[in-house]
Amino acid sequence: MQLMLPHSLAESEEEAPGMLLQELERRQDDVLAQLDDLEAKLNEVLSGLKIEPDTTPLD
Repeated sequence: MQLMLPHSLAESEEEAPGMLLQELERRQDDVLAQLDDLEAKLNEVLSGLKIEPDTTPLD
């Protein structure tokens, strides 16, 4: 079974083993940082509306 990856990811995998994992980890870190920023903005909006955010963990 061949994995269908975007061209840039497929190239990095061919260039050096481990580079694909490193790229995916970097992208994951970027997305998590964006989610943290969005959560902070949402909490500001909710605070402005006098609404308490639900802090129940989603585990």
